Amino acid sequence: MTNRREIGHNGLPICTLGATGHGKTTLTAAIAKVVAKIGSIRSNVGNQFEQQVPLHHPIREGVSITYRAIDYETSGKFYSQIDCETHLDIVKLLVSRTFAIHGAIWVVDAVDGVTQEAEAHLRIANHINIPTIISFLNIRDTAKDDELIDICRQEMHDSLTKCGWEEQSSSIIVGDADRALSYKGDRIGADHWKPIVDLIFAMNRCMPAPINPESLPPIMPIYEIVEELKERVTVRGEIVQGHLAVGQAVDIVGKGDRIKTKCLSIKENEVTVESEPDWLSVGQVLCPPKTIKAHSEFTALVYLLTQEESGTHIPLIENDKPEVHLWGIDVPARLQLPSELSIVTPGANAHVSFTLELPLAMEVGTTFEVKKMESRIGLGVVTAVV
Repeated sequence: MTNRREIGHNGLPICTLGATGHGKTTLTAAIAKVVAKIGSIRSNVGNQFEQQVPLHHPIREGVSITYRAIDYETSGKFYSQIDCETHLDIVKLLVSRTFAIHGAIWVVDAVDGVTQEAEAHLRIANHINIPTIISFLNIRDTAKDDELIDICRQEMHDSLTKCGWEEQSSSIIVGDADRALSYKGDRIGADHWKPIVDLIFAMNRCMPAPINPESLPPIMPIYEIVEELKERVTVRGEIVQGHLAVGQAVDIVGKGDRIKTKCLSIKENEVTVESEPDWLSVGQVLCPPKTIKAHSEFTALVYLLTQEESGTHIPLIENDKPEVHLWGIDVPARLQLPSELSIVTPGANAHVSFTLELPLAMEVGTTFEVKKMESRIGLGVVTAVV
């Protein structure tokens, strides 16, 4: 489940959140215009971001997200900003962990206020532990209506607090994205650009440092047992993060007790470890000692694919028994829905609980697929383990 888009060197992947039509793309274009003066644009969009042809990124076969992207640097910090086309694109971006988003700009239009879509994005971002959200109130045609702006700002505070962002609920930047983008001058101190400059400064102050995926502990799921000899077994898999080294101590985790061993040789996607025959099996994971555990009970955020994406129209219901597809295997599970829900329909998302028949290696942020009747019907990301 790797990211196929080339993120700029040391770039922090961030995205825009908010309802359709609230000015996310206009704000991103205004950021690009201002950054071109106070930093540098590293992708070939210049000041024409809003006219960029949307890209299509495949998440799984038949499932993709549509977005625009820009890479830039300001005050020595590098960003790769993703701006999705629709509400469902944003949901799929977050649930699938595509581009490993680590920060977001939440955009709310002052006329419409906080919509269900906008609040849903906050809730999802909290579930998947995005560390930083910076809020922008796009005032557009309401620039002189101070009372409406105050009401909307309070509504944003309330939603941020309700969705778990209490510590950051005071930092709401108020500005007009259209006015900033249409400004023909180049004075950084101009009133048109001041909210955008304030937003960029807030990003540089609050956004976390980028995480280098190469520095993370290696994880390699076993997809095939290639050869079993006395005291050595060769497996085929995919190193989904980090690096394995010959001689490195590793644990085999999942489907039973933890097995302690070491890596004897590495050749492309094949790794040989010290082990007796029949100890290892498909669905287990190689990892450094004590870095990841196996769990059978966990909570997750799931998105049910639309009929166009899955070819089916299968919902999830309370006490359902879907399969969780993780590390190359399907494991039967029991589903528990939150008390306020009795069904999750295609195109919807929900925070649910799973109990697996077999424990699998996982941690917060691990992504998986949901299957039912031998069909892939959903995407999921682990939000907590029991």
